[in-house]
Amino acid sequence: MYNILATMIPSASSFSLFFSYTGPIKRVTSTNLKYLNLSCNSLEGTLPITFGSCSVVDLSGNMLSGNLSVARTWGNYLQTIDLSSNRLIGNWPNETTQFLRLTSLRISNNLLAGELPFVLGTYPELISIDLSLNQLHGTLPGNVFTAVKLTFLNLSGNSFEGNLPLPNHDGKNSTSIDLSILPVQTSNLSFVDLSNNSLNGSLPTGIGDLSALTLLNLRQNNFTGQIPRAITKLKNLLYIDLSSNQFDGSIPDGLPDELVQFNVSYNNLSGSVPSNLLKFPDSSFHPGNELLVLPLSESPNGSDKSDEGRHGMKRGILYALIVCVVVFVTGIIVLLLVHWKINSWKSSEKGTGQGKQPVSQGQSAQRSAETSTTEMHDVSLGSSPTAESGAVSLPGKERQHESQDVPVDAAYFNEPIASSSAHKDNTTSMMPSSSSSPPDARTQHHHSILRVHSPDKLVGDLHLFDNSVVFTAEELSRAPAEIIGRSCHGTSYKATLDNGYMLTVKWLKEGFAKSKKEFSREIKKLGSVKHPNLVPLRGFYWGPKEHERIIISDYVDATSLSTYLSEFEEWNLPPLSVGQRLNIATDIARCLDYLHNERVIPHGNIKSSNVLIQNSTLSALVTDYSLHRLMTPTGMAEQVLNAGALGYSPPEFSSTSKPCPSLKSDVYAIGVILLELLTGKIAGEIICVNDGVVDLTDWVRMLALEERVSECYDQHIVQAGSSDGGPKVLDDMLHIAIRCIRSASERPEIRTVFEDLSSLSS
Repeated sequence: MYNILATMIPSASSFSLFFSYTGPIKRVTSTNLKYLNLSCNSLEGTLPITFGSCSVVDLSGNMLSGNLSVARTWGNYLQTIDLSSNRLIGNWPNETTQFLRLTSLRISNNLLAGELPFVLGTYPELISIDLSLNQLHGTLPGNVFTAVKLTFLNLSGNSFEGNLPLPNHDGKNSTSIDLSILPVQTSNLSFVDLSNNSLNGSLPTGIGDLSALTLLNLRQNNFTGQIPRAITKLKNLLYIDLSSNQFDGSIPDGLPDELVQFNVSYNNLSGSVPSNLLKFPDSSFHPGNELLVLPLSESPNGSDKSDEGRHGMKRGILYALIVCVVVFVTGIIVLLLVHWKINSWKSSEKGTGQGKQPVSQGQSAQRSAETSTTEMHDVSLGSSPTAESGAVSLPGKERQHESQDVPVDAAYFNEPIASSSAHKDNTTSMMPSSSSSPPDARTQHHHSILRVHSPDKLVGDLHLFDNSVVFTAEELSRAPAEIIGRSCHGTSYKATLDNGYMLTVKWLKEGFAKSKKEFSREIKKLGSVKHPNLVPLRGFYWGPKEHERIIISDYVDATSLSTYLSEFEEWNLPPLSVGQRLNIATDIARCLDYLHNERVIPHGNIKSSNVLIQNSTLSALVTDYSLHRLMTPTGMAEQVLNAGALGYSPPEFSSTSKPCPSLKSDVYAIGVILLELLTGKIAGEIICVNDGVVDLTDWVRMLALEERVSECYDQHIVQAGSSDGGPKVLDDMLHIAIRCIRSASERPEIRTVFEDLSSLSS
């Protein structure tokens, strides 16, 4: 079999074998083979150490043995793995840098042992997990119930124990896990089979949050207590089996009428069976449940059916009449709106005398004398912020009568205002302060006035993650705002509410946000992330138009690290000392350690422009965390390309067709930031050497190999001398940085980086 795979099919893209082939298979070396199906043969021996470039591998139904840990050598190409019905032992490797494309993992009916690996809940593309009929044990990790895309989970026929890791909404936890790691909204799970295990405790009320569930099988466990009423929230449920447990109390009334299978036998239930469940046979309730009553009076007879038919006919006629009335009224409303729209357009055209022509400079000057300075810089957040703008505002009701039909792509610019009190009053200091999207100071020297007026306020859905600051979409619409930066994700504004509270409003590029359901689920998870060195998300807005996707966070009066390092003289900032640079690096590592080890999510876009330095304390705040989880493939690709162009992408991304942010790529990025702190140079900056030009990382490596590292340090800290560690601290920081930019397998975990940096401060 080794020769067949290695030599006979070097150019094939798929290979299937469906007869009783015997023997071992050591490796797959073809770079063209994508689909390998060797299921239902008699293959034996251990698993291959490599699958080449395969994306789909099916070795189910064979006699393969050996330890599953060999999977750590399989690379990052695999998307579907089926190893069911073999004789494999061991457990799935707990690798965080691999299997980022994996969508389906099926290893049922083997001899796997140990606990369920926590890493399974972190794979960004995983849809299906089937590890049934093994010898796995221990408690279930909570993250498998909140994984990003997981819909199918089958862990039946194992020896799992402990409570179900879902929250109880009565304020009590059903398990000892830290519920802060669970997101606001649960996953897309539609199939959950945990039957034939040893799970115990009460069924958490959080089961009702799994709103996509169609099948729930908890048969043959040791659950106790009452069946929570929250289970009636599962309106998509079709199959439910709670038999052979120790549930007591009554069956909740309100389970969906669409149920096709229901079984609660072998429990201790009592009370009366809800009427909509009487369609199920007696075996669904008995044996067991001796105190459970099946009310015969509610059983339908012929007369009841006849009455029900007559009532059904009446209801049908009533529903038809209601539908007709609704359609008629809707049609009238639509006609009135069309008539009003036509009249408004004609009135607007007559009023301006210019139709949709751009406003001339003369008209602009005349208008500036007649309007307030705030109106001079207004732009509607109901319109796409695609053009340059200095200070802008989000118009309220008083603006709606003006130029209502100018489309977004028909926005026109006037000449930039060189000097005027109006301009001065409506722009803040040119110091590059920022928030969740730090500004590029070099783009703020020239401001143009954008005249875009839309009939739409923000009329979509505004979601706030807490009640510490409450405002409406209308308040946000009329909030004065100014552009503070642009990034690969979109444009960021500083918006000031009526009460003076300042926000950062990031308007995402069109086509970058996932579907509303996915976006909402993911951003609510991110909204629950809190850390002292992190700028948290305040909420989000989802508008009716494709370009109306807004992320809201607190505005922070701070300066980006990139500005502190490369433009501090231009902004009259003092150069950072060795101790200050070390503290900043430690703050960043502390934040990433929290994201990686407490929340198990990568930042994904760590760079010096996403690190804010608070002007008063010089402590670091990290922004724009994990936004790749909100993005379409296009948006994620744009982010990865941007990071690569700026010098923050790890080398393994260049050999991957669809690179995805990972914990290891974060470690590489903080290594680059450490080099920026040490050298005063910016990642991606081309550096001239005797033999040509190199980037920052190659330059530092070259000096380290030649034992000339002192030449790479920022001369501002070298000349300033040192009262806070001096050359030894610099050398130790450099050693940490170089370890971070090694190959993925050699990089340290972020916890190690944080501890090493912290030890330098002590």
